[in-house]
Amino acid sequence: MSAASGGARSPFGLALTAGFFSIIPMPVLTQLGTDETRRALRWFPTLGALFGIAAGAVGAGTLLLSGSQLLAATLVVLVWQALTGAMHLDGLADSFDGLAALGSHKEGRDAARALEIMRTPDTGAMGVAAIVLALLVQVAALAAAPDAEALFALAILAPMTGRAAVLVASRPGVPAARKGGFGALFHEVTPLGQIIVQLIVLAAASALLGWWVAGFLGALGLVGALVIALGVSVVWVHRLTSTFAGLTGDLFGALIEVTTTVTALAAALMLAAVRG
Repeated sequence: MSAASGGARSPFGLALTAGFFSIIPMPVLTQLGTDETRRALRWFPTLGALFGIAAGAVGAGTLLLSGSQLLAATLVVLVWQALTGAMHLDGLADSFDGLAALGSHKEGRDAARALEIMRTPDTGAMGVAAIVLALLVQVAALAAAPDAEALFALAILAPMTGRAAVLVASRPGVPAARKGGFGALFHEVTPLGQIIVQLIVLAAASALLGWWVAGFLGALGLVGALVIALGVSVVWVHRLTSTFAGLTGDLFGALIEVTTTVTALAAALMLAAVRG
């Protein structure tokens, strides 16, 4: 999304976030700067939770009507992607194409060249593989949910945590790979205090979902899945910033999909252990 100059006031809160990160029609954004980005990211986990509620309702309803866990899980992932226009999958593919270019160790394949490859419209074999594997793991993890309530909880927790990872990655000290790119908008825009508050709220929401599904042990399990997923995201961000000297919009998109996938997998395993 590009910014255009103008005197109209930009939308606030969740409307701004939805206009930024979804296909939902929202008021036109006439100015895009640090303040707008900070406000958008503040509501990003909430937007993920709302996407999860919509997807979870479809999935749980399908499971109750058809009895097919695979069909229900597939529809959850379909709704996730439909609401965003699969924009984060595009970032995932581009990021893994860039990583593949670096991993080839061919002459001239340095970080700068990898960033150029990520900006091209073509998708390579590694990018396609990354999309397929991420979607397969997401569907398989959701299909492992023991009942409709558990599926509904996982459908909310995974996209909510995936977007919280972006909030954490926009903290002070995480560099941007290049100036002027979409990823540069997220550079150090979220104060640590805001991140801490958001993580506390996220942990509370995870505990409530877990308690609803499987009592006290379920609450511990989903909070544990949250910690695992965000821990993986922090480690991966450190690796990406070491590799590319910073983050880009594509890398943020990849971060969302990877964290969402890890959350779904970890949460499914936790609930299986608790209820199995």
